[in-house]
Amino acid sequence: MTMESIGQTPTPGQAFLGICVPGGPVRIDFVQTSQTKLTLTLNAPGDLPIPISSVSDLVCFLLPGAPIPPTHGLLVYWQVVTPAFSTGFELLGALTPSQPSGVFRTNWSQHEEICNQVGTSGARIVLGVSMETLEEIANVASHESYDARLFMAQKIATDLFHYMQSFDNGSAGHGKLVVPTNIFDRWMKRFESRFQRDPNFFMKNQD
Repeated sequence: MTMESIGQTPTPGQAFLGICVPGGPVRIDFVQTSQTKLTLTLNAPGDLPIPISSVSDLVCFLLPGAPIPPTHGLLVYWQVVTPAFSTGFELLGALTPSQPSGVFRTNWSQHEEICNQVGTSGARIVLGVSMETLEEIANVASHESYDARLFMAQKIATDLFHYMQSFDNGSAGHGKLVVPTNIFDRWMKRFESRFQRDPNFFMKNQD
């Protein structure tokens, strides 16, 4: 199944997908790069009302009459490119005939490299769109959700380990830690306090 086989070939003058950063203008000028793929580049600064790391959500939606068959939908990916580095493409969200719009979390504030590039000129957000079957979309979404939960659990565990390490004086010997008996209560109070100030603190600057 291709965009052409639907019976209508999208062209630069035939918009059917829109996206916007809350507070910014709606963009519909996607460019078709293959039979099933579209792309849009947002320059920062310039096309964004706020710094990249402050963009917490992107709004995506199908326009009325979008030539998407009932058996297919769109996967929307993002990539941040700067003069210093480039991320890989990561899933932003999915649009389907039964869910033609969505507000998708970017999690860009959790990316240390992106946060370090705030204010850098020449940064770009590349949005890639791929038409896939509903079955494929469900599989991708399920896999991404599992990976995200696992990654977050690993970051929380790492924060706990580093906190425990801060109490060790090395007296127990190699491979062992000596910590207070109430270490978990103390860590939880510290975690909750820091979480209230910055919900993403444990995602940053950890190995």
